[in-house]
Amino acid sequence: MVAETVSGMVQGVEGTLVEVQADISSGLPVFMMIGLLSSEVKEAKERVRTAMKNSGYILPPRRVAVNLAPADIKKYGTGFDLAITVALFVSLGIVFQERVRDMVFVGELALDGSLSALPGVLPIVKEARDRGYSCCVVPAENVREASVIENIRIVGITHITELAAWLSGGQAPEYTDREPGEEEDDTPDPALFSSFRLVGDLSRVRGQKNARRALEIAAAGFHNLFLDGPPGVGKSMVASCLPGIMPPMTLEEMIETTMVYSVKGLLSKRFSLIRDRPFRAPSHAVTFAGMFGGGRIPKPGEISLAHHGVLFLDELPEFGRDMIEKFRIPLETNEIQLTRFERTLTFPADFLLIAAANPCPCGYYPDLTRCRCFPNEIIRYRNKLSGPVLDRIDLFVRCDEVSYEDLSSKDLGESSASVQKRVMQAWERQQERFAGAPIHFNGRMTQEMIERYCRLEPEGSRLMGQAFQVFSLSGRSYFRILRIARTIADLDGSDSIKLCHLEEALHFRMVMGEKAEKEFVTPSSVKRLGGQA
Repeated sequence: MVAETVSGMVQGVEGTLVEVQADISSGLPVFMMIGLLSSEVKEAKERVRTAMKNSGYILPPRRVAVNLAPADIKKYGTGFDLAITVALFVSLGIVFQERVRDMVFVGELALDGSLSALPGVLPIVKEARDRGYSCCVVPAENVREASVIENIRIVGITHITELAAWLSGGQAPEYTDREPGEEEDDTPDPALFSSFRLVGDLSRVRGQKNARRALEIAAAGFHNLFLDGPPGVGKSMVASCLPGIMPPMTLEEMIETTMVYSVKGLLSKRFSLIRDRPFRAPSHAVTFAGMFGGGRIPKPGEISLAHHGVLFLDELPEFGRDMIEKFRIPLETNEIQLTRFERTLTFPADFLLIAAANPCPCGYYPDLTRCRCFPNEIIRYRNKLSGPVLDRIDLFVRCDEVSYEDLSSKDLGESSASVQKRVMQAWERQQERFAGAPIHFNGRMTQEMIERYCRLEPEGSRLMGQAFQVFSLSGRSYFRILRIARTIADLDGSDSIKLCHLEEALHFRMVMGEKAEKEFVTPSSVKRLGGQA
């Protein structure tokens, strides 16, 4: 009799169920595994056979065949061990087939028969629930994680003898998602933060009035932000305050973000649902796979780990030009696609980008009394940021040096909690506006939505026409300015975009955007530095 069980693996950040078939028949003693398997899956036969032996279940000296279906999907990971073991239990008559008909088994075996925790259990459990299975059996250490998914029974197992006793009619082991007397831990998970963790309060930011305002607009409409200025003026500190003024995550966002961290294997043993918005700040040494995802077994990269949160790229020109250019697609589509094993894997990447940069390699241009760079060095440095990449950033802010009076002042600025209230009100207006639509924020509006929700008054239309001619705006820049103006109007509680809203949107788009970019590389700007155009 061919025994059948169901297991699962992760492709991208989505769970995929795999049928496990086992047959024990007459013939020379051999243990075969087939079904387009990776090396770690092939090694499962030794883990399973040894674990069964050490647990008191001896495989007979016969021909054992295990197939993982469908055969056209590459199988990888170590989570099939438990399903293979259960299938062999059914073949040996230890467990009845009907007992395991509606269950999914995921777990890696140690040689003594115990189960080890696995990364990526959450997406598999979600897929099992969506496919109509009523129960999912996982290692006991993964029970907390799996219990996030509702409407499916989760059973935690520590040893295969425990599993065999339960499936043979015994009582199911009870492992709750929290130990008795243990309280919920509200401390943000360190895995949410990379390179450094500043996440401070806006009240501690000295000066930088324009940057604070731009940060509020960015959070309110999910607009990408570029901070430019000399070193030490507080660009990183401003950026780190962004998660503190964004509204709390919805339950759906929590689950989606937790799934990404589960696949990456970054969830702590004391699992709790991720409730804080991620703030990722990868260094210049990050690889393409580390940034965008990939590897032999594809895992999410930094842009996916920033899903529903913030991706901060400090000193953006120091990243490789090829890496910077690759941001074009995820900034437009909010996802990244990789082709592996003749299949396309999709990783989510709906993040808010904050980029920071010095104006030149030494950091002090256009202050010619302090700038030590040659003209060609400055141009080469700035040319790492191409027009198409800058065109996908909404807000540009120049952060100037802070005065002594501001630094030494005892007066605190407006707190993050106060700014967050305004941002939440703007979000509520957008949720009402986009009810039933696939987007939730002004920064994600399509052209059709912009034409519907971003109509200008006659004065605004005249101003926009002048700006379009003076700054030679591209079509993408034009629509981005309208999105920003809509967000500013939402922060102001206005149903229509007024002239003042459009003027502020143009200010943040042009101060460091098209205008500064053009002036930077003109022959006159090079000549002022004593070079040749």
